[in-house]
Amino acid sequence: MKAIVKLKEGVGNVVLTDRPEPSVKKNEVKIKVEAVGICGTDVKIKHGTTWSNPPVILGHELSGTVAEVGEDVKSVKPGDRVVTETGNVVCGHCYYCRTGNFLMCKDRLSIGYGVDGGMAEYCVVREDIVHILPDEIPFDAGSLCEPAAVSVHAVYDAVKVIPTDTVVVIGSGAIGLLVAQLVKNFGATVIVTGLTQDEGRLSVAKELGIDYTVNTQKENVGKIVDDITGGRGADLVFECSGSVPGVNTGMSLLKKMGALVQIGLTKPTMEIEYSMLTAKQISLIGTFGHKWQSWDTALKLMQQGKINAGALISHRFPMEKWEEAFDIAESGKGIKVVIFPNK
Repeated sequence: MKAIVKLKEGVGNVVLTDRPEPSVKKNEVKIKVEAVGICGTDVKIKHGTTWSNPPVILGHELSGTVAEVGEDVKSVKPGDRVVTETGNVVCGHCYYCRTGNFLMCKDRLSIGYGVDGGMAEYCVVREDIVHILPDEIPFDAGSLCEPAAVSVHAVYDAVKVIPTDTVVVIGSGAIGLLVAQLVKNFGATVIVTGLTQDEGRLSVAKELGIDYTVNTQKENVGKIVDDITGGRGADLVFECSGSVPGVNTGMSLLKKMGALVQIGLTKPTMEIEYSMLTAKQISLIGTFGHKWQSWDTALKLMQQGKINAGALISHRFPMEKWEEAFDIAESGKGIKVVIFPNK
């Protein structure tokens, strides 16, 4: 089968090649991959700046059709439309596994970098992480269930959003625009920020009904927040860029006793104005990945039209044009780039 593979560590070493079609064990599900999104993590693996376990098939944002199931699988059958979580290998008995926080397991290996992922014609995962994809959700939009679940985990599990809140979302990529939609569902006033290069993304945010979009290279976001809140500051900030300026800006925009939820992956070390934690008595909360409930909720919201994931797909490519797809994903010219392995 065709697959996009990281062959060995280091810069590059990613190729489109042939790999044996995987077989299923008794508790596993083989998925014919219909659509797979390119995440920033995939780009970083290509450049050798984040961990992977080569040789490994890339891709952890996928949707598809069940092609085959192991003898013990009961919850899905061949022909079912599905999506899959990422934590394919976990110990199953540690504190985190027993409390449903599988991505915190020290033995966890996720598809796309720890074990083979979805940038291939077929992908095999354990039954426990497979979810039925409702018929109302197209396969391309279904490939965004993973970032949607990440966003649900950050918004639903980290803080409480109420209709009177003023919320700033820093970063207008796929995660930022999904978070903005989720927060807007609670009735809050939502501000999405970006840079000049993000003008197209900010336009999409407006089309999605977000209250304010701010190009921080042209506009003073602090003044805008003060005008909206009467000088009090934002109740909540969701930091989705992972950048040092993003984190510092987010902390400065918060009201006293406000909270910043860090979703975007940052550098290992970064300089922030740490004194604001005590001076403003603010909370910094980190979130990572998702839980089973995050997927269940994300799928229901997508099915009900309360998350518009399809609007975030800016580019679509067949597998053969994977290099062009990766270039666009890295350039930031679009929002979400999706590859179709079986077309």
